[in-house]
Amino acid sequence: MRFTTRSELPTLAPVFALLLSLAFTLPARADKVTLVAGGSGGDGGPANQAKVSRPFAVAFDQSGNMFIGQFGTKTDGHQVRKVDTKGIITTIAGTGKPGAGGDGGPATKGEFNFIHDIVVGPDGNLYVADSSNRKVRKTDVKTGLLTTFAGTAEGKGATGDGGPADQASLDGVASLWFSNDGATLYLSGFSKFIRTIDMKTGIINTLKNCSGGRSIAMDSKGNLYIAGGPILRVRTPDGTMKVLLDETQLGGSNLPLAGNPKHLGIDAQDNVLICDELHHLLRKYIPAEGKLVTLMGDGKPGSDGVGGPPEKAQLKNPHGVTFHNGMIYVADSVNDRVLKISAD
Repeated sequence: MRFTTRSELPTLAPVFALLLSLAFTLPARADKVTLVAGGSGGDGGPANQAKVSRPFAVAFDQSGNMFIGQFGTKTDGHQVRKVDTKGIITTIAGTGKPGAGGDGGPATKGEFNFIHDIVVGPDGNLYVADSSNRKVRKTDVKTGLLTTFAGTAEGKGATGDGGPADQASLDGVASLWFSNDGATLYLSGFSKFIRTIDMKTGIINTLKNCSGGRSIAMDSKGNLYIAGGPILRVRTPDGTMKVLLDETQLGGSNLPLAGNPKHLGIDAQDNVLICDELHHLLRKYIPAEGKLVTLMGDGKPGSDGVGGPPEKAQLKNPHGVTFHNGMIYVADSVNDRVLKISAD
């Protein structure tokens, strides 16, 4: 092995200078927005060419399959779609027509009434916030059967604490989230309550000393984030509630959250991803810094910018966001598409 002598160092100086210069001039990796689902095609083809109807939620299973919950319209779209790891889309639940039937039969022949959220459970099954039916419905991924997991569709209040979830009345179902150990399903309605369902016993209860909200998410430390109105709160594992953002606490932004931001997500750094629907933005709250920043959108409703950087990509009433394998997926609802932010 030959070592460089002191006398040779001056001759190497220009080389080091060149390498240092290149390190600062080479372009950094940049994020870009791509289309994951949306178009005019149908089942059995590429998702990025297929029609999706008012997507409100996106979820992934452990195998990397993506599921899209379609809120739908008055006449169609009330379905759960699956995009496999090859990018092919199929329908796994819902006829497309609004309704309430189908329990006990194939999920593809079941009916939903405006789906707000979907989550994949620790058992691999799919749990659906069937909002206008005021139920949580379950699709068994092995048998393909549809059942009601929670809610009776009777009444509009939150009743039935201490009893079976499928015999309880729900005050609507807006957002779903599993605890980190998968033992508890959290659900938010449209008023003041957060309900919990024990996955072993099926017993439902109301989370005590906890303000409700439209959207919920839990980070890896067990902090439960709740968005309702222009307010973002956190409930720590010891039960302490704290307001993080409101009309006066803006996280360094000059724009407060719009009323009732839709679904929340959590990224790999435990930052909170926020679909600020009425501002047509995807935003991020950074708990470690107390900062609120914009990730995507220019604040104007539109559909431009796919293929470019997130800050130049427009959204129109985004409702759902999730983080998976280093990438952010956004349900760009009124544009009838799902977008992905990934490294170029």
